[in-house]
Amino acid sequence: MENNYICKTWKITDEEYQKMDKKWGLLCEYQSWQLYNKNSRGNHTEDQTDISQDIRIALMKAGSYYKRQVYIEKCLELCEEYIEDEFLYELFDSLRTLWENKTRHGANKQKFGPYQEKLLDRLVRKTVPKELRPKKKAELKMDSKFTTYCKSITWNQVKAMGKKITREKAIRVGQCSLSECDYLI
Repeated sequence: MENNYICKTWKITDEEYQKMDKKWGLLCEYQSWQLYNKNSRGNHTEDQTDISQDIRIALMKAGSYYKRQVYIEKCLELCEEYIEDEFLYELFDSLRTLWENKTRHGANKQKFGPYQEKLLDRLVRKTVPKELRPKKKAELKMDSKFTTYCKSITWNQVKAMGKKITREKAIRVGQCSLSECDYLI
């Protein structure tokens, strides 16, 4: 449910997709080729193009998530600077704490979802000068953090697809490593 919200709200434009495909397209093709060739027992009926498309979809999701992350971090930074009211600062502090603990796993995991995003947006509109507010429709920043994020997302996608293809251990550990991704990019 939250995946759909993030992908719809933080859409990847055609221009951004073209840039991503130019930068990581060969990596997607290489990873799909690896998976296709490891399908020795014929457990997987999709061809290499389908596998490559699945990996590209994972890249687009990564782009949406990263756009959201950059926006939220910028909003938190600006709120820290401009909020003066004590009550609003307490609200901001609880949102910041929730964002900082977003990677916690287990039963007590708390999400920074659409509701928290709306609260943060309202705080920004109330406290930050209009010309300094971040834009939700800003272009995707393809910096080194995003590169690392994309490599790990594609590697995880390939690993998950490899588990569907075969139960052999070789497919699980024999994928394109992150250091190979460095070479390919």
